Amino acid sequence: MDISSAGKTRILINLGSALLGRALQDVISANPSFETFVATDSRSSHVFDPHHIVVDVHALAKDPQSHWPNAKMILIDTGLPEDELISLLLHHKFYGVISTDTPPEMFSKALHTVSKGQIWIDNDKIKALLHNQPSHLKPAGRANLSKKEQDIVAFIAQGLKNKEIAQRLCISEQTVKTHISRIFKKVDVVSRSQLVPLALKLRI
Repeated sequence: MDISSAGKTRILINLGSALLGRALQDVISANPSFETFVATDSRSSHVFDPHHIVVDVHALAKDPQSHWPNAKMILIDTGLPEDELISLLLHHKFYGVISTDTPPEMFSKALHTVSKGQIWIDNDKIKALLHNQPSHLKPAGRANLSKKEQDIVAFIAQGLKNKEIAQRLCISEQTVKTHISRIFKKVDVVSRSQLVPLALKLRI
């Protein structure tokens, strides 16, 4: 590593679009405290040891965390539907979610926030995820659901079937069905998909 890069935050940009990757590199590199590298494949960037990996949904399919397990992943939201974004947040460990229309100065602030060990998610995105639920959905906090019920909500959001949930929790499939029926009544929903926003809220 070049001496001139010492002390800088190393950021690997791993996006499905090379053009978007270069454009993002220009934005990030404007801040002298960041050193960037645009990944074309794992072989071309194996010598770069990043602190953070900036990814989009396309890059996630290549499992970048397996190549750089110690790096913190930051998701670039290119306008994903809410349900898809929630699913990604539940399945991956992100330290930040940043929209493509984020101003450059806010982008730098977000990266600095993550560098300090904190989580960054755009305020508008947080509001959309936590507030844009069906109007009839009752507020269901941790006090309303037991620990096991919270676990079941999380498993449902991850797409697990009743049999798989039963195996995870070492209980019968019928007991899982009873728990789910009780959860539906507590939070006033009628489908499993409606529990996904609740799972994210409980996780946050």
